[in-house]
Amino acid sequence: NYRGRGYRFMDNYTNFHNLRLYARGEQPVQKYKDELSINGDLSYLNLDWKPVPVIPKFVDIVVNGISQRNYEVKAYAQDPESRKKRTNYAERIIRDIQIKKYNEAVKEMWGMDISSADQSDKAPKTIDEVSAHMQLDYKQAIELAEEELIDQVLDKNKYHLIRKRLNYDLTVLGIAAVKTSFNKANGITVKYVDPINMVYSYTEDPNFEDLYYVGEVKNVSLVEIKKEFPYLTAEELKEIQMYQGNREYTRTWNGRLDNQTVQVLYFEWKTFANQVFKIKHTDQGLEKVLEKTDVFDPPPSDNFKRVSRSIEVLYSGAKILGHPKMLKWGMSENMTRPVANTVKVNMNYSLVAPRMYRGRIESLVGRITGFADMIQLAHLKLQQVMSRIVP
Repeated sequence: NYRGRGYRFMDNYTNFHNLRLYARGEQPVQKYKDELSINGDLSYLNLDWKPVPVIPKFVDIVVNGISQRNYEVKAYAQDPESRKKRTNYAERIIRDIQIKKYNEAVKEMWGMDISSADQSDKAPKTIDEVSAHMQLDYKQAIELAEEELIDQVLDKNKYHLIRKRLNYDLTVLGIAAVKTSFNKANGITVKYVDPINMVYSYTEDPNFEDLYYVGEVKNVSLVEIKKEFPYLTAEELKEIQMYQGNREYTRTWNGRLDNQTVQVLYFEWKTFANQVFKIKHTDQGLEKVLEKTDVFDPPPSDNFKRVSRSIEVLYSGAKILGHPKMLKWGMSENMTRPVANTVKVNMNYSLVAPRMYRGRIESLVGRITGFADMIQLAHLKLQQVMSRIVP
């Protein structure tokens, strides 16, 4: 329940749908008719009720402006080995600058070059230029490989098209979302998620980093259901198709009746699990670490001991709306974790709402709908005045 007005999912659905209509210049005209009618009588008014498309022009300008801000992904290696290589390279450059005159003398007398770093045109000539050189020109092979990998993954998923939809959602709805996943067949995938179909735990964080559950409702055909969950039998698919609850959700959320599709809620739940290890002492005085399940609880022994810690994990599931059957439920595979903290886990869904305040999402279109209503009413009033003017 959300502020005593109903479910947050339905509130967001109605609000986002209304904002998208305004952004397209297709908002309902009934409220304009209510303001201009006399006791509900519109018989004497001969007006063109079509909304004036004011907002779409500004939406296009803002979305195009955001999309033109191109950027390049820059990878920066932070592991100890890469830091050591970077430090040694900088120290060699500084050393060569300090012994530059001595090196020139040695080269002139014996024809030997005792410098150890890069001597190309891009190499810094003074110590003050070393910092800029390390930031702009120096790149390790692992950093270049990482940048190429990220660019290839984004290109494969056609992220330049997804980004345009995200920019549009940020302008119109004030929120945007994507889902990243990994499997051996498709590799790393990045998919657009429509915020109108999302459910998530309450948060006041614009980056949604404190969510403990998140999900989306997808309209999936029976063919896709069978491909994704091949263990379903023909009888189970027929039962799902004919179930009345399925058609009820279809009619409510999509405005149409389609018995060939199923509404599936894909969701993730963040919880914790105990990571247990058995440390065994060998006869040679060494220790051998073996990972065990959390039910491993042997009696005390001199040969081994039990150590454990609690870590965050994700459980993922798929539920048919209006039907008691759960298609999938279990601990997620290939969970992503922050590099510096292996105890934490990242959700596969990434959301952002820059203008969120106490759970309420604000957008550019939401702030200018009042002006669009004023312009539309002025347009209708002007039609009334023009109809009374003598030709």
